[in-house]
Amino acid sequence: MSIKTEDIYRCLSEHSADGYIVTDLKGVISYCNPAAAKFLGRETNEVAGQKLFAIFDEASLKDKEVSSVGAGVGGTLAPGSNPLAAIAAGGTFDKNATPEPSTWKFATAYGKNGVDMTVPASYLPIMDKDDKEVGSLTVLYVVQSHTVQQAQTEFVSTVSHELRTPLTSIKGFADTILRAGDRLDITQQRRYIDIIKQQADRLTRLVEDLLAVSRLESKKLQLTVRAIDLREAIQRVTHILSEKARNHKINEVIPAGLPLVWADADRLEQILTNLIDNAIKYSPAETTVTVVARDVPGTPEMVEFSVADQGGGIPQEHLPEIFSKFSRLDNPLTRQTEGTGLGLYITRSLVVALGGQIKVTSVPGCTTFTVQLPAASLEMQAARGRD
Repeated sequence: MSIKTEDIYRCLSEHSADGYIVTDLKGVISYCNPAAAKFLGRETNEVAGQKLFAIFDEASLKDKEVSSVGAGVGGTLAPGSNPLAAIAAGGTFDKNATPEPSTWKFATAYGKNGVDMTVPASYLPIMDKDDKEVGSLTVLYVVQSHTVQQAQTEFVSTVSHELRTPLTSIKGFADTILRAGDRLDITQQRRYIDIIKQQADRLTRLVEDLLAVSRLESKKLQLTVRAIDLREAIQRVTHILSEKARNHKINEVIPAGLPLVWADADRLEQILTNLIDNAIKYSPAETTVTVVARDVPGTPEMVEFSVADQGGGIPQEHLPEIFSKFSRLDNPLTRQTEGTGLGLYITRSLVVALGGQIKVTSVPGCTTFTVQLPAASLEMQAARGRD
């Protein structure tokens, strides 16, 4: 017995984690799969025959920026041209009124438990054999939406924890000094004040990291690129970190005649600082951190540097997430080392903003981060000089 194509499609739809809703031109639902029904808070048999957005609270329905994608068309639809919003208003979506893509992709939002929830979606016209539009298939990317919501929740939870921990220490030691100040000798007072300062510095670093993330993600990071001597940048950073590295050896391997790199000086030093500082923090005492700069064989337009430690290494299964926000390995060394889990995320974002790329390799006893940045060509330097 042969399996019918429609049975295959129905099986896929019924078990999909994303929502599928089929409507006619008036927005009346003829089919809704279980994922869409669950997302809308209804049973599947309650949805058929209803208007698409009768289920949504119309007061909560919002037009978002609507981008058209498909058939090589890009741009933004005018407000009110959201296909779902047009149907919700009792009209129809005229795909011929704008350049005709095969699929409209957009985002819509509605209130759920008092919270606006943005849902990526696609609107696909359903055509009959005469190429006449007879209905539509709306796909609600529930999994993607839930993933975003979960990431936002985890972000708030992690930031709250990172803020609360130093604040608890600051308040506790400040209360102790105020309550028992006269009974504390000068050594105790200085120790408590030093702890308060350390925790205040920790808060400052967290706020600076969060601001950096905000600027990077909102594309508001200001870059002033110019030709930079990579050797000088590396030596400047290793000198700044020399006190922190007093129990480690930093080995610099930088050949003569290395091309200049085309970068923002402050951001390049931030990248180097993050990588070298991490190598120091996560390596046992009396080990070596090696910083190597070199040409990229076969790619003269790029310059490369790497930072290698002699730590415990990163398990292979954790490498894909190492550049994610708040990503920190759970092992004895990281548990006793302060950090926000934002450093490598910021580092990768800065490298990409400078037109470069970063990768990590790790084996037990050695983790190496390798960064490639554009070499400063004569044309780049000449163009910069004309600005």
